[in-house]
Amino acid sequence: MTLDLERLTYATVVVMSVLAAFEGWAQLSLLGAVAVVASPVLAVCVAHVFSEALYEHAAHQRALRRAEWVGIVRRQVPVLLAAVPPLVVLVIGRAVSIDAEVDWAVAEITGMVTLMLLSAFACHRAGLRGAKLLLGALAGGLIGLIVIVLQIVLKPH
Repeated sequence: MTLDLERLTYATVVVMSVLAAFEGWAQLSLLGAVAVVASPVLAVCVAHVFSEALYEHAAHQRALRRAEWVGIVRRQVPVLLAAVPPLVVLVIGRAVSIDAEVDWAVAEITGMVTLMLLSAFACHRAGLRGAKLLLGALAGGLIGLIVIVLQIVLKPH
């Protein structure tokens, strides 16, 4: 399996958007919090499997073979990694009885850091070093912050 930066970044933004828009963290059980984080990532994964299968079906002009289906699913499974950082934060937060709102904020910050790391990784792959690499990483964090702010501002109150 290869790391698809575009899809992993997109799935991370989706998780951050759901976390920012969701209300009622304090009332959620651990299982409920896991569902809030995992559901949108799973939905993104399924949507990508579906869209790629449609594309491949049309491109081959025939029904897909089992090996082709397996390949499509295998390429999308890494998208599920987007759920790992916020799930780790939520599980640790619940295990040590951190306030749900603090847990939520740490999960959002973790999303920003994840976007910074993905951006830094992409910049490094592109040959950027030093200040340009740092600026690229900071741009990823800024995008994360913008996502959070937009979700909070646009959330119905």
